[in-house]
Amino acid sequence: MIRAGLCVALSCAACVRYQPRPLDPTTHTAQVFRRDLGDTALLAAVARHAGRPEAYRWTDRQLAVAALTLRSDLRRLRAEWHAAQAAVRSAGERPGVGVQGEVERRVGGREVEDPWVVGVSGVVHLELGGKRGARLQAAQAGVTVAESRLVGSSRAVAVQTRLAAGALVHALVEAVDASEEVQALEQVHALEQSRYAEAALAASELARTSTEIQNARLAQAEAEHAALTARAALAAVMALPAPALDSLVPVLGPSSGCGSLDSIAPAEFAAGAVQRRTEVATALAEYAVAESRLRLEVARQYPDLELGPGFVWDEGVHRWTLALALPALLGSRNRGAIMEADAARDVAGLHVAEAQDSVLADVDMAVQGCRGAALELVAADSVVAAAERLDRREREAYERGETSGLEPARVELQLLRARRARRAAERRLAQAALELERAAGGPPSADGQWPDPRQDPTTEASPQ
Repeated sequence: MIRAGLCVALSCAACVRYQPRPLDPTTHTAQVFRRDLGDTALLAAVARHAGRPEAYRWTDRQLAVAALTLRSDLRRLRAEWHAAQAAVRSAGERPGVGVQGEVERRVGGREVEDPWVVGVSGVVHLELGGKRGARLQAAQAGVTVAESRLVGSSRAVAVQTRLAAGALVHALVEAVDASEEVQALEQVHALEQSRYAEAALAASELARTSTEIQNARLAQAEAEHAALTARAALAAVMALPAPALDSLVPVLGPSSGCGSLDSIAPAEFAAGAVQRRTEVATALAEYAVAESRLRLEVARQYPDLELGPGFVWDEGVHRWTLALALPALLGSRNRGAIMEADAARDVAGLHVAEAQDSVLADVDMAVQGCRGAALELVAADSVVAAAERLDRREREAYERGETSGLEPARVELQLLRARRARRAAERRLAQAALELERAAGGPPSADGQWPDPRQDPTTEASPQ
């Protein structure tokens, strides 16, 4: 009895104790408000994978790495992945060995020297039918599902950040272009006023230019508004307060862009995207989960075996005993659960096909977006070339004294607008290139070039 008591005491001492950990929602809010791009840990994480930023000049890649470090949803998905790994260990555990005791005392009948009967027996539960293997298969598939979601979300965050950074760069350029157009129109208007004073220009043309100036000023205000909105959108994607990006000067880094389509056939490109996209990997992992759950329900048809070896002290007579039990031997053979799991497996299989259809359609749209943006850029280049030729002719005519300074100023305004249109086409092509990279299932990946999504970027070791 003393030994048994010691065993129970040691078992209780080895138990994990519950530790309460209440959450204060205001703590995280205060931390977010204190975030900025000058944080030491953030800069170290960015420098490991994208180089250290130069003062306030951050490339779109550096901003993407910063977003991967700051986003709470990625930390939550990383914790879900760790939880899925813990579930594998839980699924592989075997039923523990128990013990049960029984004490009897004779209270009637003939007198005996020892009226007590004491019995002690063990309880051993043996799973049959492969239930443990099915649980392990389901848990391991759950790890793959969690990892696919983590990697997919990391890629989405990186693309969203780069797109938002590109939108901010383009919005700032558009604001500068709008300001330059206002200045060019004001210069044309001043020359027109001189020509009007000389009675060489009609009042209607002067009024038309004045209206264009007002419209250009409105466009300038809209462009400045768009720049403020783009800066706030980038801050939102990066989980930063908007004032933290007030001094940011975003820079777009080099990208292979839509040029990658020139060296690969469309069908091969789409097939590669299906292999790389995490949506397909997640759907396949979910199918594996459904498959293992069906396997588990099939295994539950077979009853488990319970063994109870024991020892009995009965009026001085010692006896060994062995009890056997087969619970639920005459059950329903688990038909309902098997049918339900089989139907769920069919649904999961159709989800895989649905994910592939979605990826193929997404790739087609991204490819056509690249082609359309490239055609638009070619057309914009032609317009700029024509405007440059006209500008040269007008300047040469002005230098020969054939025209006044108004005509070159008007042509220069046309050239400014043509170049502005070309920059807009370049922006759309850059955006199409990022969309193509996203559709193709591109980086970030755990290859050392981007942070490994499975590790915390602030503590990840430097890549070799």
